[in-house]
Amino acid sequence: MTTEFETDHQGEMAKMFEQRVEAILKLGIEQFGLPVGIFSAIGEQTYEIRQVFHPENVLTPGMEFDLDETFCSQVISASKVFAFHDVSESELGSHPAGEKFGFAAYLGAPIVVEGECIGTLAFGSPVPVKAFAKHDIDLVQLFADSIGQAVAHIHDRKALDQARKDIELSTNTDPLTGLYNRHYMEGILRTELERSNRYGNAVVIGMVYFDNLKNLNENFGYDAGDAALKLFAKVASGMKRETDVIARWSDKEFIILMPETGAAGALNYLQRLTERVGAEDFEAGSAHPKLTLSIGLGIAEAGDTLDKLVSRASIAMHQSKQS
Repeated sequence: MTTEFETDHQGEMAKMFEQRVEAILKLGIEQFGLPVGIFSAIGEQTYEIRQVFHPENVLTPGMEFDLDETFCSQVISASKVFAFHDVSESELGSHPAGEKFGFAAYLGAPIVVEGECIGTLAFGSPVPVKAFAKHDIDLVQLFADSIGQAVAHIHDRKALDQARKDIELSTNTDPLTGLYNRHYMEGILRTELERSNRYGNAVVIGMVYFDNLKNLNENFGYDAGDAALKLFAKVASGMKRETDVIARWSDKEFIILMPETGAAGALNYLQRLTERVGAEDFEAGSAHPKLTLSIGLGIAEAGDTLDKLVSRASIAMHQSKQS
């Protein structure tokens, strides 16, 4: 398996990594007396230049070549530093890389992450140079190892960040519908109410009750009830604005926070949602029961607590259900 090296160029970590590679390339050019320095990423049969210093800019980042057409293929196959000070005197005198890259001298090392070579660090010259010493071989490998450690750190950090996101997602979402859960909505509503009490922002919520969920579960099984809840979540998510927040409040109840929305606009959305869900062709076995919802609107008043706001929406919803 081949691992391709990837970075997020918009992240601070990526910028720091690029700066490290740039410093290593400059230092290697100075230390080895070779005017070209390249940091590359490799695929199964591909070689891509990621960062490069070339006095004539003949080689630039993003250029791709067949791996077999590069001297780096020798580095990969040998899994160690590959060096020659005069290609004409080496066993690779007829290798196409000499002409393609214009290298008469070459010094390259593998970049290894978790036991796998993901790229190379290489330096070259269009003219032969004096023979490389052992400390040159050791130093270029040290440079390559430094880059490999930085890549491993980025991968570890990305894995950690993803794990944190996964934990946060599982903590804040309802596993059945994929909507936010009550715990998350309570936190959001408390924050919105604090802002409302401080700045006078309007806080409007809608409570939605799934009228026939109990009947679906009893008559068609819990799989049918679960399917109905998922369908509601899909329809509601597709209709909401980007700023709206929808959460499953209880088994049969959902709360929708609609920031910067007046009572008329919020009620219009809830009515359209009810109509859209009711118009869905829902199947439960061979039956096609209509899905019905009851809705209630809650508008925050000065000094409202979370319980008062939700209670106001709940009362309105029950009045809607009775009518």
